[in-house]
Amino acid sequence: MRVYVEAIETPPPEAVGEPDFIRIDVTGLSEREVQGVVSIVRELMKGTSYILQLHYCYHDEDPTKPCSITVLEVV
Repeated sequence: MRVYVEAIETPPPEAVGEPDFIRIDVTGLSEREVQGVVSIVRELMKGTSYILQLHYCYHDEDPTKPCSITVLEVV
């Protein structure tokens, strides 16, 4: 299983262009290290609306197994 910290920008409907997306692989990191990555992502997304989440990806183990998402916050 791979674990990612992800931030997905949620721009207003009238916005032009693609929303920002950040994905950082935190597989094997300690909880403290993951929280450090989360803090950095929050700083990068500052001033925007976004969803911050942990993405648990099982595709390496079994391509048919679905991923799991834990939403950390909606800003």
